[in-house]
Amino acid sequence: MEKKIIFDKVKWHYPDGEKCPSLEAATKHFEAIMGWLNKKALLSEEGIEIYELGIDEDFVIMSSMLTEKGNELLVKHYDIWLKKQDYDAEFDLTYLEGVMS
Repeated sequence: MEKKIIFDKVKWHYPDGEKCPSLEAATKHFEAIMGWLNKKALLSEEGIEIYELGIDEDFVIMSSMLTEKGNELLVKHYDIWLKKQDYDAEFDLTYLEGVMS
């Protein structure tokens, strides 16, 4: 059985995170990345089903929710992308678009 990777959890941003001002700000981040992953066909069937249920305070992005290509992308680039984000601005997906090319 392949080991699951947990890439991110809403609760790591809010309330556990230091810079995230609200649950709304945290879920906005997950809506941005999950919408982008879905649009790029990087979500597995499980990921699509979970995404369609909606993002709440218990939402988690894990490897089983992604295709092989999606996992490769997040393993290499998710932490870098995340550090470039600001809760007070629109989430910028330019970095991920660039590494997809």
